[in-house]
Amino acid sequence: MVHKDNLLAHAGLSMPTHMEINGNTEAVVDGCKGVLEYDTDVIRIRTGRLTVRFTGRGLTIRCLTADALVVTGFLTGIEFLV
Repeated sequence: MVHKDNLLAHAGLSMPTHMEINGNTEAVVDGCKGVLEYDTDVIRIRTGRLTVRFTGRGLTIRCLTADALVVTGFLTGIEFLV
């Protein structure tokens, strides 16, 4: 049996984006393709076809890897832009 992620990688497709929101102070994003904007009030990231924009106060990227990141701070908004 072929695992779904292996099948996607074999077909040349990336892993779909998965996001977990912990209260209004943390967002964990798997499937991040890059940081487009980084400020204490706005963090905008690319996730394949979508751009995700986090707004708030005191925003930081706590952890950044090749395909994931953690946004922390006081989150006031999350927008999904095509």
